[in-house]
Amino acid sequence: MADFSSIDPTTLAQSLASYDIMSIQNQLKTKTATMTSQKKALDALRTALTDFRSAIKGLNNVNDGMLKNVATVNREGIATVTANSNAQKGTYNIEVDQLASAHQIGFGDLTDDSIKNATGTMDITLGEGADAKTITVDMDSVNSLSDLTKAINGNEDNPGVTASLIRTDGKVTLMLSSDESGEANKVTVGGTSGFDSANAKQISKAADAKFRMGEMEFTSSSNTLDKLIDGVSIELTSKTEADKPLTITIGTDTAGTKEQLQTFITSYNTLQDTLQKLTKSGSGDGEERGAFAGDATMASLDRELNDVLRTQFGGKRMSDFGITADKDGKLEIDSKKLDAALTADPQALTDLFNGKEGLIAGMDKSLDRYLNSTTGLLKGRQEVLDRQQSDIDSKTEAMNSRYDSSYNRYLKQFTQLQQAMAQMNNTMSMFGLA
Repeated sequence: MADFSSIDPTTLAQSLASYDIMSIQNQLKTKTATMTSQKKALDALRTALTDFRSAIKGLNNVNDGMLKNVATVNREGIATVTANSNAQKGTYNIEVDQLASAHQIGFGDLTDDSIKNATGTMDITLGEGADAKTITVDMDSVNSLSDLTKAINGNEDNPGVTASLIRTDGKVTLMLSSDESGEANKVTVGGTSGFDSANAKQISKAADAKFRMGEMEFTSSSNTLDKLIDGVSIELTSKTEADKPLTITIGTDTAGTKEQLQTFITSYNTLQDTLQKLTKSGSGDGEERGAFAGDATMASLDRELNDVLRTQFGGKRMSDFGITADKDGKLEIDSKKLDAALTADPQALTDLFNGKEGLIAGMDKSLDRYLNSTTGLLKGRQEVLDRQQSDIDSKTEAMNSRYDSSYNRYLKQFTQLQQAMAQMNNTMSMFGLA
């Protein structure tokens, strides 16, 4: 008779319970591996789309788009000139007769005691006529020069005047400065405290910039001329000499423009690398099959992006600027064709790529169908994976419960068997039959 007294109930129970759930366990293992692969692929796709979207949005700034322009001047020290994407190529001559300046007046030989002893009010006015604005300082409430500057600068109704203290050779001057330059921003002082424009010294007069373009004369309250020429900002720093105008030449920055285009192309090609990796079908030579191979949504995404690239925007297509796709769907530039197109009509590149109706906006709209945090297709795909994960978790919990039930049942049975066999062996030993 077989001896069952030496059996291990725990080991046998574990083995049989594991066998009971083996089929379910294998199914869950396969489903988990597939879902994990799709989760990683979805994360990789979302990252690639987000990175591409961020890159192209950076190329669609209103004044700093795909086209790069450059401004050059015939002499240094007169002005700092910059040109944005909206600037038209051309040459402009400017003669600067006067720079704009902010009004500054000063009250000298002041001490803390003179301020402490002052009474009445100090009325500070910025501007003249109907547009003038005034603040009033109660001199009875200030006890020092520092208090006075704080009372002026900290006044919530301050129209744009800054008070500061100038200390030289032991003497202190209270300086009042207009925050903005120009004749219209003149500072005047009145009131009953004894501070009056009549006894103030002028440090800098309120003046407009004065300049000429040929026979046309212009004035500006500021030295920053950002509306004189569309897309061009001019910061005047000095007057010109007689009959020696500042010549500003606006042209296309071809190298800078190519860098912008290359950023777009590199970003798009990087996205294509990810899409191709995720959707490749695999082959008999051991090439790994992509997690989204044959996926209709991914095919739709790739098709939609390609359609946008081939669409006409602003009357132009990318191919008009020498940008085409190779057999693998990667973009490349024909530099000679790009140079010719930029020479003929550089602004057309802005019309193609930039603005609310440009290619980049169209591309962003397509990407939003997938990346939108509320209605995006990737969000829907993530929700499907989350439901699958929940289902796997529920089935795993049920499987574990089945294992525990089987294990406890087998453990009880084999433990009883072991005990019965041990008792039988003892009985047989008593009769010398063992």
